[in-house]
Amino acid sequence: MGNLKPAIKIALKNKVVLFLFSRYGTYLIHFINSLFIAVYLGPYYLGIWGFISLIIQYLNHINFGISHAVTAIISVNKSNDFYIRKIIGTSLTLLIALSLIVILFFIANAIFNLDLGKKYDFSTYALFVVLIGILGYFNALFSSIFRVYGRLFEIAFQQTIFPILILLAIVFFKKSNLLWALVVANFLAFLFAFILYVIKSPVKLKPIFILRLFKFIQIKGWHLFVYNTSFFLIVISTRSFVSGFYSVEKFGFFTFAFSLANVVLMLLQAFSFLIFPKMLNRFASSTNDQNMALLEKVRDAYVTTSHLLVHIAILSFPLFLLLFPQYQSSSKAFKLIALSVVLYTNSFGYSGLLIAKGYEKKLGRLAFSVLLINIICALVLIKVFDVPFTHVILATTLSYFIYVYMQGLMGRSLLQLDTTMKSVWKDIYPMRLLAPYILSCGLVLFSAPNYFFLIPLVLFLILNYSILLKLKTVVKSVVMNPNFINI
Repeated sequence: MGNLKPAIKIALKNKVVLFLFSRYGTYLIHFINSLFIAVYLGPYYLGIWGFISLIIQYLNHINFGISHAVTAIISVNKSNDFYIRKIIGTSLTLLIALSLIVILFFIANAIFNLDLGKKYDFSTYALFVVLIGILGYFNALFSSIFRVYGRLFEIAFQQTIFPILILLAIVFFKKSNLLWALVVANFLAFLFAFILYVIKSPVKLKPIFILRLFKFIQIKGWHLFVYNTSFFLIVISTRSFVSGFYSVEKFGFFTFAFSLANVVLMLLQAFSFLIFPKMLNRFASSTNDQNMALLEKVRDAYVTTSHLLVHIAILSFPLFLLLFPQYQSSSKAFKLIALSVVLYTNSFGYSGLLIAKGYEKKLGRLAFSVLLINIICALVLIKVFDVPFTHVILATTLSYFIYVYMQGLMGRSLLQLDTTMKSVWKDIYPMRLLAPYILSCGLVLFSAPNYFFLIPLVLFLILNYSILLKLKTVVKSVVMNPNFINI
């Protein structure tokens, strides 16, 4: 007990711990929001909200990689303040131009009646969605700047204000009125964060145009855009097919399952968000041996914890359905979505290594190729095999398997390691993770009783016992060492 009090005092002064706790508190609110939104909207209106969120996600990711390029550039050149100011000023000009393009597109949609989301009555909410998308471009850039400078309060504010406003909307509105309130709350959250970023910016924000930097950001940003956007469009395209080929209610069930499955992995996103710029800096300046050691540490902790959370979530999900019986049809979808999205964590570390070493172009080609595979597989499942909406996500599962394997192959080749199929497979999909994963997949596809999912969880704990013991050291380092994120 005597050692506990000093540890608590140290933790309370640790900005990393405070940031992580703020994020986990936010995720808890987000999780509660997801449940109440599902109840108060019902499957039909939840389907509409899911479509609005889908369009916002498209806008967020169709950003030409500007914020991603700035993150990579200033992470590696952090000591050159003059250069960073010029990079940021030029990127602001690029974002203003991008915003004008988005505005023109939605004006064209209104004038020429392009029928975007007619089934979901999207035109009613289009103006707010455009404003949210534009603010999102600038907030993404500001967030990149602030995290490189270690300014966590403003980032935490941006990530916290949205679920809080959503919670207030849930308290005061219901059904179609709640739908409007959710859209407005989304807009206000982006607006408040934008204002705070501008006021507290660590760098003078002045749009400028330097042709040389414009081309540099555009080229680097384009490769990162193709990579990031293609990757995110893999799962977004799957959601789009469900929204287009199935009823509004079924898309509501899918949205419910997808939202809860992603909440599970949000627990680790706060940590990866903090260390990503630091990893880029370390990967760019370290030797292969040093990078291999770093990769082993971060991958053991991150990937193992991700799989553990998913196995626990799948076993626990039926408890939520007792509270929300109207979403019983989403059970299989949740399990398959959770097992699909967790696959991406298997590539953790390698993507940062490849970006730091300038492999954005190759990553972009890989992500775009896998996106095409996902689109083709989803269309085949829907049009040829006429699968239920719960099984469309299998296209993404296959796509992620290929994507993660190829990233591992590229990463190991860069590090001059063995690149035979056996070596890559053992590294990316170790049997301690793969065996419980495949078992869970089989249980889902064969509609096994819910209590059967205790078996893969127990198997996972047995196979990963030694790794899980090491995680205690990582947790202790985060709590006791404020500079831990500098790795």
